[in-house]
Amino acid sequence: SVVHISAQQVVDRRLGSSTLSSGSCWIYDKEGAIVTNYHVVEKETRIAVTVFDRSKQGKFTRRRIDKVKILALNPFFDLALLEIPRKKDQVFKTVVITGAHDHREGDEVFAIGNPLGLERSVSRGIVSTRNRNFGGLAYIQMTAQINPGNSGGPLFNSRGEVIGVTNMGIPAGEGLGFAIPSVYVKHFLDN
Repeated sequence: SVVHISAQQVVDRRLGSSTLSSGSCWIYDKEGAIVTNYHVVEKETRIAVTVFDRSKQGKFTRRRIDKVKILALNPFFDLALLEIPRKKDQVFKTVVITGAHDHREGDEVFAIGNPLGLERSVSRGIVSTRNRNFGGLAYIQMTAQINPGNSGGPLFNSRGEVIGVTNMGIPAGEGLGFAIPSVYVKHFLDN
């Protein structure tokens, strides 16, 4: 249910040049709604995702899906809701999101994403603090490594529930990662 998101942005139409941005997202419901950071899709028009389907033998196969639609954006919370176009009878695997502050300092957490384009990477850490204030919002500060490409991925607790959306790391600070708490995510999805 953790997905690799990519977007191609045209930089100069006359020269035909473009850049490719990359990030992470996760499937919120069986209809194909996905959650990521606003800054991952900001100013993007052509968005694609790569999903990883598991075969009966337990191996993962990559499947690229184009024409992902933007449903809602919230730059203040740095959240975006998108929709994967689905084929008839296709059901997506989803994650469970907790709506409570039931994690504490010292609790183990796992960030899954695509740092620097390295798909399906897992990093482990602990919650350093639940309420690190930046710009009027309280973030979860954790020691799980966050790199470019992790943005928008889920932060899981030890029960496999999403407690936040990985948002940023501090390049000069090792072990300083931040996530948007699930209470903000639930508010965004409910409204």
